[in-house]
Amino acid sequence: MFNQLLDKINKGEWPENTMIPSENELRETFSVSRDTVREAIKRLSALGLLKSVQGKGTYVQKMDISFYMNILVPSLFITADNGMSLIGFMKAIQVECTRQAAALATEADFEELEGCLARMKTAEDYPKFFGHDNDYHCCLSRITGNELFIKSMDIASSLLHVYLTEIVEYHGSERSIDQHECCLRALEARDTENAVRIMTEHYDMLTERLSNWLKKKEEAAE
Repeated sequence: MFNQLLDKINKGEWPENTMIPSENELRETFSVSRDTVREAIKRLSALGLLKSVQGKGTYVQKMDISFYMNILVPSLFITADNGMSLIGFMKAIQVECTRQAAALATEADFEELEGCLARMKTAEDYPKFFGHDNDYHCCLSRITGNELFIKSMDIASSLLHVYLTEIVEYHGSERSIDQHECCLRALEARDTENAVRIMTEHYDMLTERLSNWLKKKEEAAE
């Protein structure tokens, strides 16, 4: 049922802002139970494809890159294998974002990055530090204007939030702050090669720290 309704949206049979048939009509059309219809609508609504308006009906929402990226969000607990895959994914995206930001960033972008860096330096605790750290990286993604980069970083950083926060808490934030600041200065100088090198080193450091941290977690659980 879910796939059949999704197919109608994909093919444009139910365009954006169109009210879909009622639950009774869908139940009769597809010869399924009311619960099956409601479950399919619930899943499509959770993905942002449908929106129910009280007293009116259920409408088709805009279908863009965000929808497809939401489907890719893992629902599994982060393990050593997929945790390392995610950090490698983030590295690939952020290195390219840094490369593009060196050419595309505006003065307003530099001010936003500077603000993120300042808040990192004055963060009261590590969870807050990581939040500002994440804002810095998401800003780099937004500078590219690439919706896939933006959404991918949002998803990946959300999934690794707990791990990366604990890693920063264990190792401290000094080296990370220094790398972020050096990268920003290179970006301001339009020094693409140096900015990319620094961002690469930053994610290599995170990869090593995450690998060691995950191994310790696994050993402690045995």
